[in-house]
Amino acid sequence: MAKQKDNPEKKKLIKRLQNHYKLVILNIDTFEERFSLLLTPMNVLIIGSIGLVAIISITFLLLGYTPLRFYLPNYAEEIRVKKLAIDATLKADSMEILLAQQDAFINNFRNVVDGTVGSRMPEESEGGAVDPKRVEFTRSVEDSLLRAEIEKEDLVNLNPQFNRDNESSYLLFPPIKGTITDKMNLQKQHYGVDIAAAKDTPIKAVDDGTVIIASYTAETGYILQIQHDNDLISVYKHNSVLLKKQGEKVRAGEAIAIIGETGEYSSGPHLHFEMWRNGIALNPESFFSFE
Repeated sequence: MAKQKDNPEKKKLIKRLQNHYKLVILNIDTFEERFSLLLTPMNVLIIGSIGLVAIISITFLLLGYTPLRFYLPNYAEEIRVKKLAIDATLKADSMEILLAQQDAFINNFRNVVDGTVGSRMPEESEGGAVDPKRVEFTRSVEDSLLRAEIEKEDLVNLNPQFNRDNESSYLLFPPIKGTITDKMNLQKQHYGVDIAAAKDTPIKAVDDGTVIIASYTAETGYILQIQHDNDLISVYKHNSVLLKKQGEKVRAGEAIAIIGETGEYSSGPHLHFEMWRNGIALNPESFFSFE
């Protein structure tokens, strides 16, 4: 009996939803019909549902894939926290690298001061001792020509002992050939000489030693400092490229940098060269003829 009573009610509801209505827009002054539209309640429900779904979808897309999402209270705070976390991680990594570099510099400097740099013998290497009699070496024609050319140009010191036979004096290699544009002047706090040379000219180490500083400063650009024997320190500033790193050992006459004009105090390609011994600046012109 209940089902029979429900059926007429459902039919009436469906019929009402399917009834046609006319939506008319009139000009109130002339009563002219400007627009009319036939509608049913069912069409209104369907169109309204589709419109609501479209509005929700568009809103979701705008808030999910456009900069408007930054105006959401929680999202903006989350992005800010993530950015702070990433910045903190990058700074921590940079500090870790910097601390490692400082530790390496301190260890190298301590070795230089203690005189323990280069004290390790070849027999102590991880590869084990090598019997010289079992080593076979044949010098090629190209190698002989290269050695002759290098010896002629004095680019490298092929005999590590020839420069140390006399404890009272020894030979120093000029760092570069060029024209002196500014001499040493202690009153102006100019503790070295400026030597102008052609672009891309290599700069050479004046003596055997260990690189204790290889870095960049805003005033003097790329700078390299070498600790030599007899408490001698040589300084090379305004380089364009550094060929050696901190802690590396260099030979007398070996190329260590390329001339440049880096730094605020540079006005052209040149080398600012200094020599120090026991905290006293030495005049490089007393040791070298740069021209």
